[in-house]
Amino acid sequence: MDNSENMNSSKKIISKRSTRAIAGCLIVATGLMVAFNSPMTLLEDSAELPTPEALAEGELSPEPAKLVLEGEVLTRDPNIVYHREEILNDYEDRISKDFDVPVGLRDRVGFWFDIYTRYDANNRVIHHADFPWIIFKVVDVSDIINSDKPKFRWMRNMKADDHVTAEYRKIKQALKELAAGSKYNDANPYHQSVKAALEPLKGTLRKKARVAYEAVRVQTGQKNFFANGLQVSPRYLPGMEEIFRDHKLPTELTRLPFVESSFNKHATSKVGASGIWQFMDYTGKNFMTVNDHIDERRSPFKATVAAARLLKENHLILRRSWPMAITAWNHGPAGIRKAAKAAGTTDLALIIERYQSKSFDFASSNFYCEFLAALYAEKYHDQIFKDLNYEETLDLHVVKLAKKTRARDLLSRSGLTQEDFLAYNPDLKNAVEKNHPIPSGFSIMVDTPSRLVLKGLLTKDTQSEPTKVSQSDVSSNEIRNQ
Repeated sequence: MDNSENMNSSKKIISKRSTRAIAGCLIVATGLMVAFNSPMTLLEDSAELPTPEALAEGELSPEPAKLVLEGEVLTRDPNIVYHREEILNDYEDRISKDFDVPVGLRDRVGFWFDIYTRYDANNRVIHHADFPWIIFKVVDVSDIINSDKPKFRWMRNMKADDHVTAEYRKIKQALKELAAGSKYNDANPYHQSVKAALEPLKGTLRKKARVAYEAVRVQTGQKNFFANGLQVSPRYLPGMEEIFRDHKLPTELTRLPFVESSFNKHATSKVGASGIWQFMDYTGKNFMTVNDHIDERRSPFKATVAAARLLKENHLILRRSWPMAITAWNHGPAGIRKAAKAAGTTDLALIIERYQSKSFDFASSNFYCEFLAALYAEKYHDQIFKDLNYEETLDLHVVKLAKKTRARDLLSRSGLTQEDFLAYNPDLKNAVEKNHPIPSGFSIMVDTPSRLVLKGLLTKDTQSEPTKVSQSDVSSNEIRNQ
């Protein structure tokens, strides 16, 4: 381990209490400065700057608070999480210390926190790919998407994309001009935007612009998708947390599906990853049954058992480092070991800073920070998201078939509608459509009435005794290779 790593390792995680005190002092100081130096007239009766406690408890009025400061109207944006830093310090101790936000990743995590909690799909964030928190412009396409014209939504989507592309090119042009040594033009709004964004980075404007020109990226906001995930997740999270506890793993890890799929069990990526955990075919086959008729990647609970096994395996391989183990979920343990060796450190922040590889791309280098941002956003979602409609938790039993049974016969005898049967067992969708036989020993999930009527088809150990999802091997290992 080199000296820079020792220095980085010696840094303390920012105190979970210190930010609260600092924020309070800043608010008081700001109030005093305003009182003595600025003529301020409130537009709303008895309006005051909110305290950190009020921000944390969501006591703000749904309408943005307005005030006049030296003749300028200031409006509090309801989409901004003003106590973000306190949340990222876990000021209410809702999260295990294993997942404190490291100082070296703080800005990167903050960027993804805003993507999940501030910007929705109509906001396109044009930013620096190497330093994602360096934002050149946020393009809001709401007016285009919500317009009556063009008539068809797909046409409005295309128009919105064209508008974003035009803004992206203007940012690139400004960077190109400044990188080539052109004089900074204070009257050019894109020059202004680029210069202001790059200000926190070291170096001359020309040098910073040259690097940034090759690293401009557009990120679509995820707030609405994240909110959908928050509404769906209660259906599965209690069972998923039990599974992880039984595997002696932190329950915080069950929030990874917010990053992968926002808990959409039908999610399928362009490269073939499937289910809420987005297992690839070749990885899934190591832990589950994945074939033309049965795909257990699509079962939230069976995939969660597989996820627990894979994460535990990664953790053991990668020196019991959760930042590296979680990054390996995206990049593979061999890839992370290679990156750590090349960077000469196991500190993820330093690996990201030092390691250059086409395979260790934007997705891999940001994956752990996305996870932390999603974890903190979910744990404090009651202070961020309002008026959500949560789905009820599934109360299911895991049972095993005592003999081979055709899928439609099993469906018919269960007494469940096809919709409910496949809601509980999405891994059997193709089997039901093709009436394929379900092998002996295969685990299915049913409610209490169905378990009673299926008693004759089940193994003796699952006929009557209550069986929690976490207490059963729901991955059907014995028929994995059939």
